[in-house]
Amino acid sequence: MSVSRLWAIMRKEFRHVQRDRRLFFLVIVSPTIMLLAFAYLFSFDATTTRLILLDRDHSPQSRALVQAIATDPDLVIVGEAVSQEELRRAIRAGRVKLALVIPPDFGATLAAGRQAQVLLQGDGADPINSSIEMAALAARLQEWAQAYQPRTLIAPVEVRTLVWYNPDLKSSDSMVPALLAVVLILPAMAVGLAVTREKELGSFESLATTPVRASEYILGKLIPYIIYGLVGAALAIAVSLFWFHVPLRGSVLALAVLTAIYLWASLGISIFIAGFLSTQSTALRAILLIFLVPSFFLTGIVIPIDEQARLTANSLPATHFVAISRGLFLKGLSWQALGPHVFALLVMGTFSVAGAILTFHKRVR
Repeated sequence: MSVSRLWAIMRKEFRHVQRDRRLFFLVIVSPTIMLLAFAYLFSFDATTTRLILLDRDHSPQSRALVQAIATDPDLVIVGEAVSQEELRRAIRAGRVKLALVIPPDFGATLAAGRQAQVLLQGDGADPINSSIEMAALAARLQEWAQAYQPRTLIAPVEVRTLVWYNPDLKSSDSMVPALLAVVLILPAMAVGLAVTREKELGSFESLATTPVRASEYILGKLIPYIIYGLVGAALAIAVSLFWFHVPLRGSVLALAVLTAIYLWASLGISIFIAGFLSTQSTALRAILLIFLVPSFFLTGIVIPIDEQARLTANSLPATHFVAISRGLFLKGLSWQALGPHVFALLVMGTFSVAGAILTFHKRVR
């Protein structure tokens, strides 16, 4: 690989984006505008409530309560924790968004005719789902409590809630970091359009008469759009922090590096797909169909990821960046905790770029 030829292609792309106002707007400005629009417009509902249980009492009363929850078709107990730390790890890892803790004196308090308490704990990184699920479970607990002691003048069970990471359950704190994964698809769209534009102009085939290698061409196209994408991402992140006041509890450096890795994956897939397409209109439709539409419905932004669709969801770069972004902004997760998502993005990007290089080499030679 020649560094001079690589730089020549990169410089050409830098100038092209700077001169083309529509392309510059698409890569730099549009992500922030889309983020503002989606953050104000988006809302979604939760379906089945999944929770983890910590029963510290193991009395007949607590077992009756657990049985009532287990027989409710809208409530699913995914496991029983043996300690508060295990319960917290389950929420931190994203296995569930809701937990129920039954205290040691639950049964004795009810037997004495006094008001007992249980504790609901929710994942504030996903406040809309968490608040809806907590309300649904709280209502079910109150129904059971009234059926257990229907003549009491006070509620026999008092439900208290504790929400981690987003105590006020602000939807913007959860949605804005997740929507970064969607709006940063625009640089991927731009690089796909750039490749197909050269095909339409005939300059793509003329590369066969030049000494430019496939790797130089692909990387020369890719790197400028990653850099411009990072500039657009910086503007969108600034809006997240200073307009929506989303807390950033993780490392700024980690967010920058992982955003670059996400752009590497999404742009790599886009340039690989563009290698098989011949017009900009076809590339635009393909990228919208493959990236934008599934990003709303299969990545956990709009609705929880269905187990039957998890394989498809995990094949989308946006799925992993949604988890990364929420984890960094709200939970302050470490590199180690985000490792599986980072690895998935690196694999996607590397294989896509390698495929694009091989495809380019075959087509122009």
